[in-house]
Amino acid sequence: MSDIIVPGFESSKLIAELAKVFDQMSDDERTKLMKQVNGVFQFVIKNKDGKEEIYTVDAKKEGKVFRGKGTKADATLTLKDEDFVALASGKLNGQKAYMSGKLKVKGQIMLAMKLDSVFKSIKPAGAKL
Repeated sequence: MSDIIVPGFESSKLIAELAKVFDQMSDDERTKLMKQVNGVFQFVIKNKDGKEEIYTVDAKKEGKVFRGKGTKADATLTLKDEDFVALASGKLNGQKAYMSGKLKVKGQIMLAMKLDSVFKSIKPAGAKL
């Protein structure tokens, strides 16, 4: 898990929490989430120093979260580190972020709308988002 956390990226802590929650899900919970979302998301996150990290949330085939590129992403989301933190914690609306240019989406934009359910599904499990 610690290979997900990268110094200088606050978002990496949230992604590590997300990975932990995915790992702790029962097979039924994971299957339900994967049926609901059915997508692979790739996050390209830039920090204040201009460095970039890539994370993948596979809610389609494997039901896991990891650092780096995975299978072909259905939606690639590019945003700043602080914007990801705000988005994941519900302080930033995804549509507003997209419309204002804070969030760039390549691929299936409608699938990106389902990210909300991914983030919401982990909150009851005790994630600190």
